[in-house]
Amino acid sequence: MNNNIFHFSSHEIRDLIISTVAIALIFAWPGRGLYIFNDPTFLYNLIIAILIVGSSFIFHELAHRTVARYFGAYSEFRAWFEGLAIALILKVLLGFTFIAPGAVYIYKDYLTSRENGLIALSGPLSNILLATVFYMLSIFMPPYSVISLILNLGVHINLYLAAFNLLPIPPFDGSKVLSWNPIIWAIVAIPLLYWMFF
Repeated sequence: MNNNIFHFSSHEIRDLIISTVAIALIFAWPGRGLYIFNDPTFLYNLIIAILIVGSSFIFHELAHRTVARYFGAYSEFRAWFEGLAIALILKVLLGFTFIAPGAVYIYKDYLTSRENGLIALSGPLSNILLATVFYMLSIFMPPYSVISLILNLGVHINLYLAAFNLLPIPPFDGSKVLSWNPIIWAIVAIPLLYWMFF
């Protein structure tokens, strides 16, 4: 198994592409039902979502695998096709956004609680960093311009991904961070979860 952080297997590349497109569809879908056929902006929204989700989702997963490989573990992303199918069905039938694309699988004889917590935390932190970058760029754009709207979408998607992944429920990242260090989990997760639900 190749432990180089820049190595991608063909299986991993395929799973990353499929997951990215599926998540983009979920975010671009205009509510409950098959309204895409009546929405002339759907294709435009889908392309934007692929670009934003592509950077957000892939950056998140690469953060996990990079930190895991730093700790000497082999790590590789694998899609969860059943979860992607459920997420698409929920979006079409109920208009509910649920993201379960898959996970970075980690192979090592032993990981400490700290290592496991830092690997888990790295994904949401990468989304917070991207949200910050998108927000800072949006400040310099004319309000309500196309670029400004795209950047604001990037802020929203990244904060949503960070908050969702920090839910303290197995197998989400939040449960691993919480079991390692409840104080760090609270500092990072509580403001995001408040934003997400309130």
